[in-house]
Amino acid sequence: MTATGTHRIQAPQRNPTPTRTGSERTVIVLEAVTGVTALAGGVLLMLAPDGSLLMADSAALEGTAFENWLLPGAALALFVGLGFAVTAVWQWRRGPYARLLSLAAGVGLVLFEIVQFSLIGFHPLQVVFGVVGLVTAVLAWRLPGAKHGTAGGAR
Repeated sequence: MTATGTHRIQAPQRNPTPTRTGSERTVIVLEAVTGVTALAGGVLLMLAPDGSLLMADSAALEGTAFENWLLPGAALALFVGLGFAVTAVWQWRRGPYARLLSLAAGVGLVLFEIVQFSLIGFHPLQVVFGVVGLVTAVLAWRLPGAKHGTAGGAR
């Protein structure tokens, strides 16, 4: 009670959100940038399946099951673009199993690039995004949840 006879109501104390580690911030940035660029690239391939918007050579598809860039663009947008964008948001929110989702996204990107290489041959971007996938997976493995046996993101 105060001197005037009224009661003071105090707001409940919140636990401050722990700061993000450098690894966690790096994973989120890698996932967000990769997600946005893959979504953009995939959509551009779907809009112009001849590859003209990205200067993608249709000759690269010879000997594959693909007649044009429509389905490869859809796979890029869906699996890499949307997958990495959702993973970045989930990691940012520190959702359940965020670390494992980031780990799976990184490994998935490496596998995506290996499949792409086996189908259409070498392109320098495969190395770039293969490294991004590898770095994402390694950093996700090192996030705090990995050391304490928990499945979630950093706490």
